[in-house]
Amino acid sequence: MNNRFENTGISQQLGLLTAGLCLLVSLALVTLGAISSRHMQEEQQQEYGSALAHQIARRISTALESGDLLSVSASLQRFVETSSAEQVAIFDVEGKALGQAGEALGTQLKQYRAPVRIQSDVAGQVIITISGDNARAAQLRFILSLLGLAVLLSLAVYGASRHFGQRVAARLSALAREIALEDQGTRPPGNEITLLQRRIDELPMDLLRTRSDSAPRDENYRNTAALYLHLVSLADYVDTLDQHSLHRYTDRLHQVVYAAAGFYGGELQVTRQFGLAVFFSGDTNAGSAAFRAASCAWLVRSVSRELEKKIPLSMSIAMAISQSELGMGDATDIYPGLYMQHTLDELQMICSSKPPEILLSPAACEDVDVAGRVQTHATELADYAMLEEFEGPYKDLLERQLRLILKRLADPGNS
Repeated sequence: MNNRFENTGISQQLGLLTAGLCLLVSLALVTLGAISSRHMQEEQQQEYGSALAHQIARRISTALESGDLLSVSASLQRFVETSSAEQVAIFDVEGKALGQAGEALGTQLKQYRAPVRIQSDVAGQVIITISGDNARAAQLRFILSLLGLAVLLSLAVYGASRHFGQRVAARLSALAREIALEDQGTRPPGNEITLLQRRIDELPMDLLRTRSDSAPRDENYRNTAALYLHLVSLADYVDTLDQHSLHRYTDRLHQVVYAAAGFYGGELQVTRQFGLAVFFSGDTNAGSAAFRAASCAWLVRSVSRELEKKIPLSMSIAMAISQSELGMGDATDIYPGLYMQHTLDELQMICSSKPPEILLSPAACEDVDVAGRVQTHATELADYAMLEEFEGPYKDLLERQLRLILKRLADPGNS
């Protein structure tokens, strides 16, 4: 039943809900009105019955004083005929009936009493009986009229709400058609809101959302060292090796650089046709970004030289290191990546001269960890310095890492 209602059109739902709410409120008001009118009617009937009893008591007091019971009976009969009382009776002080007129035949009967006084003495009492059937019938007609009015009002609300709902539903259906990626053919179950929600869910929202609302990532705005690798030999082998051999050669280069970068948390990217870049962001336990870039470059150079002894192909790679104030950027923030391009262009230019050793920019040489752990030698190439050697403990660590990489590359599964 619930699913059936949910699949009903929004105009029908709106009409039923508003009409039902209106009917509930109307019934509550009718109930309140019925209780209030009944209470007021009982009070009025009590006052009316008491007034009639006192009226007939005063009327027959004179005849009763003279002992004229015939006049008393006549007065009682006239009273029954001219008033709404069903029955009237008079009793003396001992409870003996002195006269009676009328007959109580109704179902809702109530009695009202009044004393009969002769001068200041009480000579008896009058008891009149009034039927409440007419009052009950009048109250029932009043309640039925209110119920009828409540039903008519609910029907009017239903009609108005459904008309308004149809206009809203038509607008929602039009919006659903406008944003639909393709013609869906048969309409799926559900009302217009469900259909619109389904069409919205089908939209590629990630592509539609603006990127400017996303907060910049901290790693994109930290000091970053870039190790640029110009693949000198690859540029020569592109036109000389067959596709299969070229693919194996580039896989080997990738394994070497990826393994070396992995030791120092570097992120490898292809940045130029024959150029790779490994980015190191921020400081870690292994050292500053520039020091980690220098360590990675040393591993790449050492592994390449060892491999050249075992394969017939050259693995000549020109490498240079520099620093940038910003990181690489990402899909949510491209500004740092654009800023980094100037550094990469400078490194590419330095490497285009095919230097035989690893070069470090002036900014990289000024790094505290590089200055304290690495020996460099000045060159005349744009104030870049040449990496010569690492201090004792760091050199031992690099030697162990070199042996691990060579052992891994010697595994037949990596060949």
